[in-house]
Order: sequence, then structure tokens, then C-alpha cells
Amino acid sequence: MKKAVLFVVSVILALSTPVLALSGGEENYEHPYPSDVIVGDILIGHSPTSDWLIPGYWTHASMVAYYDDKVGEWMVVEAWFTGVRVIKLSEYLQRYDEVALLRVRTTDSVRKRAVIFALAQIGKPYDYRLWTKQVYGWSYYCSELVWAAYSTAGVDIDKYPRFSEKYLWGVAPQEIYDDGDTYVIYQHHA
Repeated sequence: MKKAVLFVVSVILALSTPVLALSGGEENYEHPYPSDVIVGDILIGHSPTSDWLIPGYWTHASMVAYYDDKVGEWMVVEAWFTGVRVIKLSEYLQRYDEVALLRVRTTDSVRKRAVIFALAQIGKPYDYRLWTKQVYGWSYYCSELVWAAYSTAGVDIDKYPRFSEKYLWGVAPQEIYDDGDTYVIYQHHA
């Protein structure tokens, strides 16, 4: 329970901390562009500047949404501090000192349904209640959006779906990384 209280205090402190300091947005890391990417893959990133706030090693999660022929890149849907949005995969890769690409053990149709759900959330605000999670919410934090998207498609990618002392009632990027329904297809440390 002591860890849970410390986590809640950390979240409250985070609300007054500049966004870039929390998210790793100021860095410019270099990673090779992953070659085996498909719709619905999950991106996990680690930012040393957010270690104190996010339980577990991994500090951000997002989802590969589609390939944009005009841009010539994979596009990623993520819940960011400015709200749910779509960015280029190359932009995501630059923000984190270590990145991993996970694949969910399911069918392509389930992955596509998860992406459709995530894209339908674009424009919703960021959810600062990191210690809880909801599938159908008015706001989302990063790993909550990815978890909710797969939950609507019938796959629970939360390692501790109920309560854990470390993650409370929420879902952290580390839980998605550790869940048995996901596996690593690419990982790189800059």
C-alpha cells in the first residue's frame, strides 16, 4: 500500500511538471527503422526522464495504425499529453532511448478492429488518472488506449488485469510488454 500512495503522489506532482520532461520529447535518439511492421503492432518506448513516474522499465505505449503512401511511413496512434493523435513512426523512434515493437498473438482481423477503435479516439484528451483504466472513456493515457483497443477486440493485454501493488488498477506499458499475449519482434537501444 505504501508503493500505491507513493505512485499517487508522483502522479499529482507530475501534473505540475512540464510535459516534455515527462515524456522524453526533447531527445533525438537514432534507431533503425523496423522492417517487419504490421497494422496493430504495439510500440513501447523507454524515456529516462519518466522513470520516476511510470512503474516498470517501459514508459510509453502506442499502436501502429496504417502505412501512409504519401508520407512513405508507418503511422502510429498514441495518447499524448495533447490528446489522442497520429504521428509518424520515425518521430516515435526519436523520442526514446530504447524502443520495442510487440505483436499481439491474434489474427489480423482482431488487430485491425483494435486499430479502428484506437483511431476513433483521436482528439480525446489525455487521462491523468494513471492508476485506473477504462475501455470506453472520455480520455485515455498511452497504455490505457492500447489496452482498451485490444480489449474491444477480445484480447486482454494487461499482465495484471485486476489489481497489483505496483500498477494499482491501471495498465502500464511494462504490463503490456510482459503480458503473455504479446511478444517482441524488434527491440533496439540507442
